[in-house]
Amino acid sequence: MDSANTTTAITSLNRKGGVGKTHFCWLMASACHAAGLRILIVDLDPQANLTGSFLAEDDVTRSVEQLFDPSTEPDVESLIVSTEFEGVDLLPSSSRLEPLNISDNWHDSDLHLSLAEALHQVSNRYDYILFDCPPSLSLVSYAALCASQHVVIPLEAARWGALGTQHIAAAIELVQQHYNPRLRLMGYLVSRYKTRRSYQQTYLAELRKHFGDLAFETVIPDLAEYEKAVTDRNLLSNHSPSSRANKIANELLAEVQARAQKLA
Repeated sequence: MDSANTTTAITSLNRKGGVGKTHFCWLMASACHAAGLRILIVDLDPQANLTGSFLAEDDVTRSVEQLFDPSTEPDVESLIVSTEFEGVDLLPSSSRLEPLNISDNWHDSDLHLSLAEALHQVSNRYDYILFDCPPSLSLVSYAALCASQHVVIPLEAARWGALGTQHIAAAIELVQQHYNPRLRLMGYLVSRYKTRRSYQQTYLAELRKHFGDLAFETVIPDLAEYEKAVTDRNLLSNHSPSSRANKIANELLAEVQARAQKLA
């Protein structure tokens, strides 16, 4: 993103699946909607779970894979979908992305710069752009890192929680050195947290000790309100605005804002 641009672009990334990458983006969309902020969420996972939180499968006719197809030159504006929630736009994904999301030799072309180049023309419309990545370090993940200022690594408070995070750190360093010197690690976000399980309390304490200030103060618990709202294709700010779940979403946005300002 242009250094003069006030947009905050964040990649949500972990090599492990089911740790809250998509959930982070969805919570940020809800909190931004409630705060009157403009957000573009970019679904880069061929499973398209984030897309399915907003759109029915039949509603997705064009999707993000066109930005990674060297045979096409799509206008990114034609791919962005305005959701029913004011200020929340979506660049959807689909299974069509899978064959284009290569893991090896992704740097042999300039496709890893596709997102940075495409979104440059629309970024000033948004306060936040969030990239939801698949659980891998592949073309689309590196493209997200090249287009971002910050990285959030969601993980679980479990024995294996920190496993593989060193690979993400190495990827950040590679992108910093060669493509995007402004990229910074914003922090590690514990998600899917089960408060009543003592072993998770123990691992949370260990993760905080291990990561220090890079560990988010906000912890995303495993709450039924989240699943209910996603099932209804709704945001917490509409579905259950007075709930604990919505309060946590707002706390998450506040901490993201504070961390972004500190790293600026």
